[in-house]
Amino acid sequence: MRKEDLAIYGGPKAINRPHPHWQWPPVSQARTDAVVRYLQDPAENDRGYPVIVEKFERKFADYHGRRYCLGMNAGTSALFSAFFAVGLGQGDEIIAPTMTFIATATPIVRLNATPIFCDCEPDTGNIDPEDIERKITKRTKAIVVTHLCGHPCEMDAITEIARKNGLFLIEDCSHAHGSTFHGDKVGTFGDIACFSLGRKILYSGEGGALITDDRKLFERALLVSDFGPRLKHELTLPETRRYADTGFGLKSRMHAVSAAILNHELDSLDAYIELRHEKLDHLSRGIAGLPGLSPPVTRPHATRGGYFGYRPFYRGEDLNGLGLQAFLKILHAEGMEVRQSNNPPLHLLPLFMELSANNPRPSLPNSEAFFDNTISLPTFTTEPLEVIDEYVRAFKKVCEYFAFSNQRAMGIDELPSLEEAGACR
Repeated sequence: MRKEDLAIYGGPKAINRPHPHWQWPPVSQARTDAVVRYLQDPAENDRGYPVIVEKFERKFADYHGRRYCLGMNAGTSALFSAFFAVGLGQGDEIIAPTMTFIATATPIVRLNATPIFCDCEPDTGNIDPEDIERKITKRTKAIVVTHLCGHPCEMDAITEIARKNGLFLIEDCSHAHGSTFHGDKVGTFGDIACFSLGRKILYSGEGGALITDDRKLFERALLVSDFGPRLKHELTLPETRRYADTGFGLKSRMHAVSAAILNHELDSLDAYIELRHEKLDHLSRGIAGLPGLSPPVTRPHATRGGYFGYRPFYRGEDLNGLGLQAFLKILHAEGMEVRQSNNPPLHLLPLFMELSANNPRPSLPNSEAFFDNTISLPTFTTEPLEVIDEYVRAFKKVCEYFAFSNQRAMGIDELPSLEEAGACR
């Protein structure tokens, strides 16, 4: 292949279909009908909240085999309620992954506790159990883990660490609806598990959920997320019931329209997971063996379930030192939707750096390397396989040119603009 065959240098694009190349959720008349049915019958139960929310809570708890569920307005609210439920407060530390979305840690700060960030495993990006053990102090009260991009954390090791040290364990399952570890669903290992239900595979526009088997934790989470008749009917323990008239001043319950959508979508969740894996496994097979790229790793005892985030590994040294940002720009010219992750390691973000200004910046090399050497692609689900095949061909075109040409190492500043290349046409 010649340099002039690359779209960045004026050649034909590998992908000519208009953007966006993927859509989530898929258009569904049945979803619309579910909302209309609720609007025609917005019944409430005797605890002062919509029957349709109660129905979702029961279905979602049953799907995971857990006793209690709170439907919330967002996954962030579910995490805040979980951290409050375990008693996190001033002076407490909680072990947390640095490779995660900000909402795993920002509610910790809101409760005046301190997140202690851990490094990740180099292949999955998940929190490293060995680093968890190294970070435990007398101030540690809990561990929170994120099943990154749907891949379960090593829950056998982590639950043993929590048990041995008398720590609460909270699972952030926002990327991992339906994922399994040795056959058991994520969300069933910790004291509490939290889910985002926004643009994830289980979609409601906005929403979240908290599940647990512990009545005390459920009631404490309820106290900080609702008020009114529900508290008076559902608080049963002396330590929580004394606040039944007031709660703790917040209301982050799930919207009834979200519940109407979710009750329909939950019935389709396993089918959606199967579709997503069909497409993303096809993509993994297509890029396996290409110079400069490796598909995401899934360990034999794990399934990725909802698979929120498809992040292959990039090896610029295999492509004559081509920089990551230059690689992405060249792929954009070929017509691809591809980027680096929007979520850098949390310990590098100003909020958390300023909070730990009096302490040295933690050394978390695996996490920084994982962020610096992975790219992010759409989580194709209902799109035809032809779209995935076009992406594979675009990768092949670019990777093979830079691997087998005499092109020297190159950064983004040495490339023409997309406008100059005509790649925006």
